[in-house]
Amino acid sequence: MAKPHFEVGLFSSDPYSPRVQSLTTAFQNRGVNAIQVIPWKIARTGSTNTHRVATGGKDLTDLDLLLVLDLGATEIGAFFNRVGLLSALAESGVEIINSVSSILLMRNKAETMRKLISAGLPVPETLITESIDIAVDFLRSHTPCVLKPITGFGGQGVQLVKREFDLENIHDYLKIHSQAYGKGAFLLQEYIENPGYDVRALVVEGEVIATMKRIGGEGITRNIHAGGLPRKNDIDVAELAIGAAKSVRGRLVGVDIIPDLSGQLWVLEANATPGWSGLQQVTDFDISDRIAGVFSRD
Repeated sequence: MAKPHFEVGLFSSDPYSPRVQSLTTAFQNRGVNAIQVIPWKIARTGSTNTHRVATGGKDLTDLDLLLVLDLGATEIGAFFNRVGLLSALAESGVEIINSVSSILLMRNKAETMRKLISAGLPVPETLITESIDIAVDFLRSHTPCVLKPITGFGGQGVQLVKREFDLENIHDYLKIHSQAYGKGAFLLQEYIENPGYDVRALVVEGEVIATMKRIGGEGITRNIHAGGLPRKNDIDVAELAIGAAKSVRGRLVGVDIIPDLSGQLWVLEANATPGWSGLQQVTDFDISDRIAGVFSRD
């Protein structure tokens, strides 16, 4: 069992988050006090030699552990504020999962890709650039090609540029996509011809605890929130998933892996705040309960 008075915060911008509700129950079943921490309800006050982070009269520096379930914050001011308050809590001795540095790394798809490559993991050929001309040259030689935002989640802004696309208009297309999603930078990735699914693995403290195949979805993304459907997975992705989570220093990570038509596996992304609603549909144990067991030190 957890140590006496062990207290966990569940950090989420969604006050109705199913993950928060299921984790709260799972922790409480272990005698652990779990509280919801909503970032836009937090106040940070500081003066000489003091820095207080509190919500609803609760001093969050008293927490033993804070699980970051989503960072939220699409606006730059809110983003920096939330990174700052997580850093303040870490500095005060609260254990943050994932760490601030790991969250920032995975929030940046370009940096995530760099870490995956440095770890020697198989990744599709990828271009990262601010130059539209360089991006166009890559597209001309690599269509079909996947265009992704540098930041983002839930599959938002992920587009497939096909061979039949009118490349004469690609400059305008890239400008519009950058304004909507990329904010001045492009991430272009070789398209992997695949059997019609990818695999999501959930890695917790260096162990794959659940996997699923994802089929369908809107456009190219098979994210569950974009209409992807979960199916049981029979492909062994453990080594790649664990390696990917380790490369980004993640302790609770969703790793996306795709097979090509020959069966070779490719690592696409690592997510610092993964959901598991789809995974739960094809998993025969309570995932929230398993996570609570790991992080309450059972």
